[in-house]
Amino acid sequence: MVKYEEWHTLQTRGAVDPGHDEAVEGSLLVGEASVLQFTANQSTYGEDTVFIFPAFHKGERCWVKREEWSAAYGYSAAGIQETVISFEEGVKLFLERSVFEFPIPVEAK
Repeated sequence: MVKYEEWHTLQTRGAVDPGHDEAVEGSLLVGEASVLQFTANQSTYGEDTVFIFPAFHKGERCWVKREEWSAAYGYSAAGIQETVISFEEGVKLFLERSVFEFPIPVEAK
C-alpha cells in the first residue's frame, strides 16, 4: 500500500545554478517512497540518481521525477531537480526497465 502526502512545491536546485522552490499549481499528491530508482547523465563530473514517485496532480495520474546530482570525487556541486511528468512518460521509463505496476491510493477508513 502506498501512502500519499500533499506537496506544495517542487525543488529546482541545479548542480551549478541553485534555484528557488517552484510552487505547484493545484493539488499534488506524491507517494512517500519512490517506486523506481536508476542512475543517469553519467560523466567524469558525476551522475544523477533518478527517483520516480507515483503521484496525482489535479486528480490525474502522473509521476514526480527527482534527479539528485552526485558529484564525482574531487567535485562539490550538488542539486535536486523535481518535475511532474505525465503518466505515459513515466510508464515509458518503467517499460524500459521492465517494471509494470502502478499503486493506486486506498481510501481512508
